[in-house]
Amino acid sequence: MNKEPKVNYHITDFKDFNRVCLENKGLAFPELEKVLEDYILSQPRETMEFKECWIEDEQVVEGEIRKVQVNFFDHNMGSYIRLWGSKNNDNDQVLNMKVDAIDLETKEIVYERQLS
Repeated sequence: MNKEPKVNYHITDFKDFNRVCLENKGLAFPELEKVLEDYILSQPRETMEFKECWIEDEQVVEGEIRKVQVNFFDHNMGSYIRLWGSKNNDNDQVLNMKVDAIDLETKEIVYERQLS
């Protein structure tokens, strides 16, 4: 019953991300938004630079699943930071939430933390 995911948004401009996802609650994922605000967006822009955000919904047997991935470049670590998660849109249950860091030279995950 899995269908191709429907991309709702692919945002590469921070102003658009802020307006659509944060001000207008376009993430529709409060738990992930809280992690963004508490940890990542509280960093100075010189340290944590927004790169892109993907939001997609996918119909599965269990219902509609929302998948969100927000990517930043961490200038202090020299790594790509990904905050990503999924939740069931029908009952708002968080299925997965994780943050990881990828070394840009080796493409290896250098840090990974399960958040839910």
